[in-house]
Amino acid sequence: MDPMDVEPMTDPMDIEPVMDPMDVEPPIVDKPDKSRWETPRLCPTCIHTKQQQHVISTKASWTSTPFELVHSDLCGPMKHSIGGAQYYIIYIDDCTRYTEVYFLITKTAEEISAKFQHYQAWVETQGFHIKRFRSDNGSREYSNSVFLDLLGEKGITFEPFPPYTQHKNGTAERMIRTLNAKARSMMLDANLPIIFWPEVIRTACYRHRRSPTSSLADNRSPYEALYGTVPKIGHLRRFGCRVYKHIPPFQRMGKKFGNRSSMYMMLGYVHNITKIWRIWDFKSGRTGRAVECSSVVFDEEENARTEEKTEAIEFSDTTNEAQIEEAQTDRAPQDEIHEINDRQGLENTSK
Repeated sequence: MDPMDVEPMTDPMDIEPVMDPMDVEPPIVDKPDKSRWETPRLCPTCIHTKQQQHVISTKASWTSTPFELVHSDLCGPMKHSIGGAQYYIIYIDDCTRYTEVYFLITKTAEEISAKFQHYQAWVETQGFHIKRFRSDNGSREYSNSVFLDLLGEKGITFEPFPPYTQHKNGTAERMIRTLNAKARSMMLDANLPIIFWPEVIRTACYRHRRSPTSSLADNRSPYEALYGTVPKIGHLRRFGCRVYKHIPPFQRMGKKFGNRSSMYMMLGYVHNITKIWRIWDFKSGRTGRAVECSSVVFDEEENARTEEKTEAIEFSDTTNEAQIEEAQTDRAPQDEIHEINDRQGLENTSK
C-alpha cells in the first residue's frame, strides 16, 4: 500500500461534540392572541354539574366597645341530659370574646328568646348595651317573628348570614368547636357518661373565659379584656376529681362517732365566686343532684367515678329518658327543699 494513500488521523480536538438532546432548544412557536378569542357561551349543563360554593374571605374589623356586636350559634341535638337539655346556645362578645352559654330543652323561638332576654339583662347589669346581633339564618332559632320582634323592641340590628354559609359565622363556629373539644377531653378523663354534658360544657366555658387567647392583644383572657383585671385561677380544680364535703353535726348519722365528710364529684364553679364550688352528690335521690358548697377538700389525683358506684344512679350511656323522668318524679320532698339547683337551675348558665 502506498503510504500516500493512508488518510491522516483526525485530531481529537477537531471532532465536533455530540449535542445532548436535552440541550436542544425547542422551536419558537408564536403564542395565540387571546384577545381575538371568542368568549364561550354559558353552558347550563356545566353549571349544573360543576358549580362549587364560593368562599369570599374578607378581613373583618373588630369592634372597640364591649357588646357592640354579639355573635351567636346553637349546637345540638345531643343526648338528653339529666335535666332534659338537648341543645346549648352561645353568645360571644366581639370585642372581648367573652362567652356565655345557655342550655335548651328544645330550640323553639320562645325558649331561645327567653334565653336571649336573660343574656341581655346580664349585659345591661355590666353597664353595656347590645347594638348588633350576628348569627346564621336559622328560621327556628333566629329568623322568626318572635325573636325579630324582641330585637326590634330593643333597637338591636339583626345581621344574619345567608343560608348554608356556616363559614361566614366563623367566630361562633370556632367557639363551639373549642368548647366541644375541651368538654370531650374532660369527660374522657373523668370517665363520665354523656348525660353530664351540660355540666362539662358549662365548666369548659368558665375555664375558657379565664384562659389566654391569641385573639386578643397581649394574649389576654376574655375575663381580663372585659373586667380589666387578671382573673384569679387558684380555685380551679381538676374536673371529675374526688371532693370530700363536710357534713354538719345535725346531719351526721353516728352523732359523736359518725363520719364528718362524704365523697362527692367536682363539677364546676359558681359565677365569679372563688370560694364556692359546684359538686355532684351521688346519693341524693335516684339520679343524684348538683349542689354548691364551700367546706370541701379536693383529691385531684383520683377520679370520683373509680371509687364509688352508688345505687342512686346507673352510670351508663344507655340511661333513657324514662328512667331520668321517673327518677326526678320519685324525689323526696325534703330533697326538693334542700336542692340548690332544680331542673331549671341545672340548665341555666353560670356567669
